[in-house]
Amino acid sequence: MCVQIIGTLMLGWSGAVMLLGLIRRRLPRGDSDPKNRFAVIVCARNEEKVLSHLLKSLEEQDYPADAWHVYLLADHCTDGTVHLADRYPFVTVYERTDGPESGKGAVLAWGMAKILREKSDTFDALMIFDADNIAKSDFMSRMNEHLNKGNQLVQGNRLGGEPYRTFITKWYAAYWATYTIFYSYPREKLNLSCFLTGTGFAVKKELLETYGWSTNSMTEDVEFAFQQCLRHDRTTFCIDAVCYDEQPSNFGVMMRQLARWCTGSYQILFRYFGKWREAFHEKPSVRLFDNLMLLFTGPASVFQLLSTIILNIVLAVTPGMEQLQMMQLIAFAATYAASIVAAMITTGYFRVPLRKLMPALLTFPFFLYFYTLCSLYSLIFPQKKWKPIAHEGLMDEQ
Repeated sequence: MCVQIIGTLMLGWSGAVMLLGLIRRRLPRGDSDPKNRFAVIVCARNEEKVLSHLLKSLEEQDYPADAWHVYLLADHCTDGTVHLADRYPFVTVYERTDGPESGKGAVLAWGMAKILREKSDTFDALMIFDADNIAKSDFMSRMNEHLNKGNQLVQGNRLGGEPYRTFITKWYAAYWATYTIFYSYPREKLNLSCFLTGTGFAVKKELLETYGWSTNSMTEDVEFAFQQCLRHDRTTFCIDAVCYDEQPSNFGVMMRQLARWCTGSYQILFRYFGKWREAFHEKPSVRLFDNLMLLFTGPASVFQLLSTIILNIVLAVTPGMEQLQMMQLIAFAATYAASIVAAMITTGYFRVPLRKLMPALLTFPFFLYFYTLCSLYSLIFPQKKWKPIAHEGLMDEQ
């Protein structure tokens, strides 16, 4: 029972942040001028099937064409990715053929260092995309406004593209909408620090020149954002800068991706807790505490799940506990219903037709249960090696 209460309190912190953030007024946009010059980085490994859709969406940006340039980091590519990218005059290709195939973090570190060394005088900020993304035409403009507020690290609004492909992509559409509205956006409005979500973000050149990009976990995005918080700064969030990301379309790939995310979170917790404690001792802040609670979301869900299972087993074999069993059942039903309502509200906010998503929305809590199981599995059997996910490509946003 005590473990269940502790897990509930940890998750309750996120709930309190969500409520406080949602009732705060929407923040004003920044100035549209000056125009930051962007070096747009795209990491790609055999992405011939999908890359053209991203490049087309970048070509259609409402941002001055002379204020951005794409640098494709072609990592151990054996297909036609490089040949395809060479067709676009606004793309420079950097091929990486040496070194281990160790994941996106290593490629980013290599590519960022090379671009900072060779092209530093041509840009003010780096913008990062995955090859399977599509950016809305005003993405750069909205990110530019956010940077003009003085922000150093900005996460755009990553949403699930083409959500109707499979039942799994429908779950992901609900997940990313929920993550935006209940996690990232409230923290932006409360002046807390968000997490990066892997793609569609921008970082000022000065930040990288000072600290570089040094990550070692399977979730390099979260790790870099956590490092920023340890420096008593923050990762901000721009809800108006929307990009669409291709999602896994089958159950096995979904579980593999969730397990990788969970493994990365545990790696960051174990490696950085001592540094977090030092930073908090030096300068206590709600921002630091909240970032740690975000990392504890997975473990807290695991503790709550296990304690709930154990408690219900105990109640089932103990005479006279029918009333407590009923209370547990009511609590479970209420949580299930609340998850469905939350998914409906958030997907509706982004004008996604709910009728097409309804079966997935009604079962969305199962996606969260699978996520929790992956967190438990990753705690016992962490992933040892990063494995790429094959992409089919987005043809459009919805």
